[in-house]
Amino acid sequence: QSVDISSIDLFTDYMVGKGLSKTTINMHLRTVKSMFRYYWKRGQIDRIPMIEQIKTEERDPIYITDDEFQSIMDLKWLDMFYKRIFYFYRETGLRLTEPFISKLDGHWLDIPNLSKGKRPRSIELKQSLIEIYNELMVWYNNCGLVEESKGRHISKKFKKCLRYIGASEEKHFHSLRHTFAVRKIIENVPIYIVQRLM
Repeated sequence: QSVDISSIDLFTDYMVGKGLSKTTINMHLRTVKSMFRYYWKRGQIDRIPMIEQIKTEERDPIYITDDEFQSIMDLKWLDMFYKRIFYFYRETGLRLTEPFISKLDGHWLDIPNLSKGKRPRSIELKQSLIEIYNELMVWYNNCGLVEESKGRHISKKFKKCLRYIGASEEKHFHSLRHTFAVRKIIENVPIYIVQRLM
């Protein structure tokens, strides 16, 4: 009940002092706001303190160009398994861990509300992508890595490829998700559909 705008400002200043990015600070502020909304809906507090996000500059999506992606596909030392996996992520727009928590039902990949988006969704996969998904899941279940290292392994492998071809340091595995969105927009897929797919 005692939390007010000055308390929120103090919390924000603390995070700024810790060197957190504006984006990260805003994520924490959204969490705090959600917590207060939870208590307010249940009648445990009578008001929600004013919580404003820090202004951030609009950023363009960080995507992998077709030339960059082809350069990765042309790497002689890169195993075909990883090339296929990177292609799968570029073509589906999935977050790194989403295939591992999803279920395949025919041609539909059902993604539960356990990932960052917090909404269940289903995407239709072409047969070639189903084959790659199955290959990925065999690897996931048999690779011998501890649970939290499996996604990190794929992400690091992709970053190594990006560095090898001389791509910008700001590009990383999540850029494949941005790439999916950019490619769909270029294909004139309505933004609402792109949003639903992602």
